[in-house]
Amino acid sequence: MRKILLSVLIGLGAGCATQKEAIPPPLAEHVHMKALIANAMGYINPRHGLFDEASGYPVEGWNHDPSKGLFLRSFTQLTSIGEWTELLANIAAGYADNPYVSRKTALLKLERVVDSLLADQADPTISAKGLLGNFLGFQDGKRLGPLGEDVTKASFVEAFGSDKAERLWGALVEVKWLKPVKNGSAAKIKRKGNYGSQYFTGVLEPFADTDTRETVMKLLDERVVKIIFGDNVNLTASVAKGIGALLRPGVKGNPKAVVLREKMERFIAAQKQGYEYLFDPETDTFIFGWNASSNEFVGWDDGHGGWVVGHQNYFINEFRGPFLFCLLRYDWPINAVKNSGFKIKPYRMLDDRDLYAISSWHGSSFQALGLSLFMNELGVPGWRRNLENVVDAEIDFAKRTGNPGFLSESYSGNGVDYTGDVGIPEMAVDGDKRITDAPSLYTLGVSYAIAPDKVEAFLADNWSNIQKLFTDHGPWEGYKTTEQKVIKFQTSAHTMSLILGGIGSGNANMSRYLKHHGLEGKLEAFNNPGEAINLLDKSVDWIAWTPGGDQLLPQRDGNSFQIRGEKVRAGGITVVIPREKGVSLSNGILKIRYRATDPVNQAIITLKRAPGVAIKPMAFENEIYTRFEVALGHENTIEIPMPATPGLENIKELILSYGDRRVPVPVDLTITGFEFIPAAGGCSGFQ
Repeated sequence: MRKILLSVLIGLGAGCATQKEAIPPPLAEHVHMKALIANAMGYINPRHGLFDEASGYPVEGWNHDPSKGLFLRSFTQLTSIGEWTELLANIAAGYADNPYVSRKTALLKLERVVDSLLADQADPTISAKGLLGNFLGFQDGKRLGPLGEDVTKASFVEAFGSDKAERLWGALVEVKWLKPVKNGSAAKIKRKGNYGSQYFTGVLEPFADTDTRETVMKLLDERVVKIIFGDNVNLTASVAKGIGALLRPGVKGNPKAVVLREKMERFIAAQKQGYEYLFDPETDTFIFGWNASSNEFVGWDDGHGGWVVGHQNYFINEFRGPFLFCLLRYDWPINAVKNSGFKIKPYRMLDDRDLYAISSWHGSSFQALGLSLFMNELGVPGWRRNLENVVDAEIDFAKRTGNPGFLSESYSGNGVDYTGDVGIPEMAVDGDKRITDAPSLYTLGVSYAIAPDKVEAFLADNWSNIQKLFTDHGPWEGYKTTEQKVIKFQTSAHTMSLILGGIGSGNANMSRYLKHHGLEGKLEAFNNPGEAINLLDKSVDWIAWTPGGDQLLPQRDGNSFQIRGEKVRAGGITVVIPREKGVSLSNGILKIRYRATDPVNQAIITLKRAPGVAIKPMAFENEIYTRFEVALGHENTIEIPMPATPGLENIKELILSYGDRRVPVPVDLTITGFEFIPAAGGCSGFQ
């Protein structure tokens, strides 16, 4: 294998807001991870043609469709552009020396990308209010917006008159080019099968004249500017990390690096207007996206003719780190985070231990971990423990299934299907069926930054299958375990995420950027732990209840709270904290000790805020899923790591609910300990 020199930094936690560069990199000692990153670096070899010559942007990647053969998909998207910007800056800064792009060449390539970003930011055909459309096509040296997904009946009426428009609309629905929404006033465009101007046959034949066909296809295939909040914050954060890399001693004073930093800052500053437009003061959250061409916010049909505007209101997703950075950089209202809810769930390990960790919507590793770490997550115990538990669960599930990778949004191995439904069912919020036999490699990069020794051992155990994915342009997407076949797709965002995770420079680069802007203190304040509290203290009220009036006997003494009932369909305990504005349960451990005669297999702890706090209602409550197993003659202990977030401030009530209302069961549960233990000193560990 071609040798590659990687000058690496792995941030292992050196304080709340900063990282030191003196930490020795383990990559040199880990031969399998080193080989994986070396292979992934082949992706940037110029001879593969994976970058658009005019803009310098990466193309989407390789597609190995059996019906079409091997070909490049000639479009790109913002997360890929951001990661390429970041990788080039890392190469220029000396973090990733390689045989394909020198430090000097990296600066030249970065200059082209940054100049393209500034030009595209000012182009109203692909951007609006400083934010770029999510997908960009390449044509004749220019970038194009994507084809629209929606069309209105009003646009047909304007073009053809009401009578012809009604008949034409009905025919397009009948041939399934259109799927009506909003009580038929609009439709989703379906471009599958016999779609296009050559297929004006059957019920469309009366409209087959040239003028009508051309007008219809113009309405259906209009290019649009569709702004997506999450991918724009990914791009913003990557550009900032790129600036941080160019602030590294050795490249900081390079005249070209100085000019590039100024241009990159100009790009970030110009995005502010667009983000402000997407902030919704009614909910104190950001709107998910905006079709600037139709001036309509992104959302979905509610099934009753109404339109639901989507919001960025679930906190555990792949945009979490970039969202937090932008909150600091643009001084967004802190309520934007406080109103982004999350859930924590237990994962049952092979050794029968329960690991508690943040749960993503689809049980996906990249939604839980992000594409890289850069907000000092590993220096904050509440985050670190959660992330470590996610990696442990991914390794455990991989061992259980024989998967040579982790489960995450990817190509599924089912034809050309790309889906977010790949994930671990136990760690998913959404209850739909998950795909569990299509592991991919890209989140091994960020996982390596979290648990380098464990990931290296995982690679060693699965190396024979992982090597099957290697090509001279980097590893394929993943592996279809049940069919023992390679999934021959490749995406720029995934491949470069793997590289950036292995390099592990994100924390150091972001630390420089925050320090340069005087934002370190704001990040440290964001991660502040709450105060220790014993929730069984006599000043805390405990109230037992059953929604169906089942007979329940509560009993409290100085050190415990017991509930007993012979036939209980459902019940609960409300723990009321006597402080008017509640307490913070941020950045620590919620520790529960208990005895139980009968199991409680499904329980949820809902964290309720103090009513006097001026925060809008949340779309998703902060909830902890748990279970109580039989514990006779001894105590069991549950430890739940609580992430660092202002969303855990002002907690007034903890409501423990349990049971299935359809089936009465005996309950005999005694809580013998219930306390929040904050991280000691804010960052070094738990007390």
